[in-house]
Amino acid sequence: MVGRILPYLNTVKGLKAWEDTWKRRSLSSDRGRATHSPYEERSRTKGGGQPADRGSDRTPERSHKENHSSEGTKESSSNSLSNSRHGGGGKKTRESERNHRTTEAEPKPLEEQKHETKKLKNLSEYAQTLQLGWNGLLVLKNSCFLTSMHILEGDQGVISSLLKDHTSGSKLTQLKIAQRLRLDQPKLDEVTRRIKQGSPNGYAVLLVTQATPSGPGSEGMPTVEPGLQRRLLRNLVSYLKQKQAAGVISLPVGGSKGRDSTGMLYAFPPCDFSQQYLQSALRTLGKLEEEHMVIVIVRDTA
Repeated sequence: MVGRILPYLNTVKGLKAWEDTWKRRSLSSDRGRATHSPYEERSRTKGGGQPADRGSDRTPERSHKENHSSEGTKESSSNSLSNSRHGGGGKKTRESERNHRTTEAEPKPLEEQKHETKKLKNLSEYAQTLQLGWNGLLVLKNSCFLTSMHILEGDQGVISSLLKDHTSGSKLTQLKIAQRLRLDQPKLDEVTRRIKQGSPNGYAVLLVTQATPSGPGSEGMPTVEPGLQRRLLRNLVSYLKQKQAAGVISLPVGGSKGRDSTGMLYAFPPCDFSQQYLQSALRTLGKLEEEHMVIVIVRDTA
């Protein structure tokens, strides 16, 4: 009986001893976890001082959510950086586009566009772009030539004061060529000198083209007097070219009314002297094929 009880007692004592040992180890382990070294504590914390999550506490689902959130944060940060580079920008770009649109020329009226795009075909059309100075009849002997005169340069006042009938005070309707001036250089130099003397208000240069009774610039055209034959301007041009001369008219017609009211009119056929006043027309048309003349009116100076 004693022999049977002894092994049992030994077994009970062994179990008790094992339990005591396990308890001591558990207490020792708890104390070890409660007291970490400073080095271990630092290694377990992040830079901001927050304890780092232990891998054993992070479930796969939580890890996935945190990664997704982190990616969203990075993407948002990237978009914010992109906006700060380009579109802070965006406002400036929109303002720049608005400024560009406002600086663009507004569409012009259709009539104005047609006028700009219409190409001038001849000298008569070019003359219509100039101010009308006078229209009427140039007379040579028993022939008359219906003409329009448009101002190339000079003063309209010279035309108004010298091309009028001082008896009635009305505008002259015809100018009769009674003299000729040879197209010699000394004579041309004298005309140039008189133009310079009369500048800027004592002379006028006009482009003369063929007029038609119902055409542009024909308003107020006189009727042809009996005994005069109406002919085309090209006949007068041919005559003066043949004579190598310019037609000359003393002004005013009908006699002098004082020094300030006198002058001379020179009617030049196409020549080197007259072409110097038609450079703009030449650039516009390329060539001057239509028959024409250039008239210079100079007021006498004291």
